[in-house]
Amino acid sequence: MLRELLEDASIVEIVSTLVALGLITATILSLIYIIFGGITFILSAGNEEKIKKAVHTIRFAIIGLFVSFIAFFLVRFITNLLDIPFELSFSNIVDLMRDIFTALE
Repeated sequence: MLRELLEDASIVEIVSTLVALGLITATILSLIYIIFGGITFILSAGNEEKIKKAVHTIRFAIIGLFVSFIAFFLVRFITNLLDIPFELSFSNIVDLMRDIFTALE
């Protein structure tokens, strides 16, 4: 999918792929920060400062995930409003993730 995109793609297709890559990156980073915050919370041993830091890490990771999904839906809404042929769905994102992971193997 990435090879075909680079060979013969329009600007709209490239932008939609970049939006998808941004959403994938934001999701993966949010999950990493949620796990990191959970581990910090578990290992805090009752220290109030560490607990507060872990809770803030988890909270901000979840907020960042929501903001990235809201941005995705806002881009979809604006492109539909302006009648731009922006073809990006969650199935395309899953296909893009599959291509990335197979390329890493």
